[in-house]
Amino acid sequence: MTKQTQTFVLEIDGKPTLAFEARSVAEAHEICSDPDLKADLCTLTSAGIPICADTAALSARPAKRREIASFQRAVQLAPASDEPTMVFLVNLDGVVVVAIDPE
Repeated sequence: MTKQTQTFVLEIDGKPTLAFEARSVAEAHEICSDPDLKADLCTLTSAGIPICADTAALSARPAKRREIASFQRAVQLAPASDEPTMVFLVNLDGVVVVAIDPE
């Protein structure tokens, strides 16, 4: 993404779950309403519990300072890519975490 983006957090039923960049609040809400993203989230678990149910409410909000730092740290550690980066703010089963803490 370019410098014209801002970091947002996708909340699942009010729980901060995923940090990502978007150009506007409207674009962030559009990303969160993507049915393919929700379907993907429904397949993931944390401590054996699905992180997203079919009936879960997904919403976007501007990221808080610590969430922005976590996102930026993960982007620095991730391999270079032309694809948008999404950073989970929760531990996922079967996924090696590069960095979740900004420090």
